[in-house]
Amino acid sequence: MQVCCMGELIVDMIASESGRLERVSGFLKNFGGAPANTAIGLAKLGVKVGYIGKVGNDPFGDFLVKTLQENGVDVSGIVKDEQARTTLAFVCLTEDGERDFTFYRNPGADEQLSSEDVKEEFLTQAKIFHFGSLLQIRNPSRKATEKALKIAKKNITFISYDPNYRESLWKNKNLAKETIFSTIPHVSFLKVSEEELEILTGTKNPERAIEKLPVKNQLIVVTLGKKGCYYYFHGISNYVKGFKVNVMDTTGAGDAFNAGALYGILPFVEKNKVSQLDKQELDMIFKQANLVAAVTTTKKGAITAFPSLDELENYRR
Repeated sequence: MQVCCMGELIVDMIASESGRLERVSGFLKNFGGAPANTAIGLAKLGVKVGYIGKVGNDPFGDFLVKTLQENGVDVSGIVKDEQARTTLAFVCLTEDGERDFTFYRNPGADEQLSSEDVKEEFLTQAKIFHFGSLLQIRNPSRKATEKALKIAKKNITFISYDPNYRESLWKNKNLAKETIFSTIPHVSFLKVSEEELEILTGTKNPERAIEKLPVKNQLIVVTLGKKGCYYYFHGISNYVKGFKVNVMDTTGAGDAFNAGALYGILPFVEKNKVSQLDKQELDMIFKQANLVAAVTTTKKGAITAFPSLDELENYRR
């Protein structure tokens, strides 16, 4: 295992037509959960990936685990809960392809992941640990995340964090901000969207916003949608342009970006040379991440649209 991802496993019930949820006539069942999407994105790029999470002992949980297995992800770290049901997220796509979420979890099985469910011998096989903030919202999954992060800090070379803020799931923005700010100092790589950056810092300007984050030597990247991304690392910074494509659905684009970025960073992690990354190498890593994200938006769904290495080569040509 080269990368271990940890986080929510949920079923995205995507509206079959654009418009407000109350007017939608049907939904299509899709695999979901940001870190889980990233895991499959990495697997499609040929990376050996494992996953830590929890699902309900129900057909939806079976669907999620089977999907991970079919895409080559090691599911040895996934546990089934006998009481809580698998979380459902009803997703409405607006006319411009943006998303609106309504979650059904009270609580969801993913939130029931406990410290005992996190196995050190599984996690420490990886060189990179990737996780998000949704399991940090409440216990027991909050404590499970703390345990995993502690293990990763002791044993794993590189820790990747994508907060993936969802306003409707947090009690308030201050709690979300406090949780995310307290986590950032413990990670190696932080990925935030332009919208999340404004929530965290009060400004969308990446150069000014990064100065307000509790960072020291971390690699930071801000995704800017179709404009691409901005990164900062050890005094090196740059805007990397996005790719022009015919956008059909932005679902999973941020997760695809994570997969592309971690795929590019992995060789440097394995050689213990992340600290030596220069501007040319960083530009190439995030240009590729932009491409993976862009290709994903050209099809409906998340994981079904994630590209393989062969598909990326076709786009480069």
